[in-house]
Amino acid sequence: MHDKKLLNEQLISSTVEIAKLAGEGITEIYNSDFDYQLKKDLSPITAADNLSHIITTKRLKILAPEIPILSEENCDIPYKIRENWTKYWLVDPLDGTKEFIKRNGEFTVNIALIENNTPGFGVIDIPVTNKTYWGSQVNGSFYSNKSNDVEQI
Repeated sequence: MHDKKLLNEQLISSTVEIAKLAGEGITEIYNSDFDYQLKKDLSPITAADNLSHIITTKRLKILAPEIPILSEENCDIPYKIRENWTKYWLVDPLDGTKEFIKRNGEFTVNIALIENNTPGFGVIDIPVTNKTYWGSQVNGSFYSNKSNDVEQI
């Protein structure tokens, strides 16, 4: 049991870092002259959505290659495959693309680990403010700011 908790803590801290890295990539694009396209469902997508997707999925695959990933930017995985997943990453690499385009700062990077249809833990990074929130059933809820001061909440 003790080893499992350590693994969970390592998995959590690594996932928090992945969300922050994705947020940094988003911020670089946010501070540039960017454009957007429309997806099939007519929702907007930017280079920041794609970059965050690449950062999160690539690093999550390295962190835990045995855990499948369902991301907003690769949600075309057939249900017939997904229905048997007992554990998976659920990712919205840039939640609030419309807000991103409006440049109002109200967008996030969201990563959750789902086990048996229940969130085991999740991370929300707010790139514009450099604030990150995360929580797990085992360890509780935490917050960090741009100077990486961590507080339990």
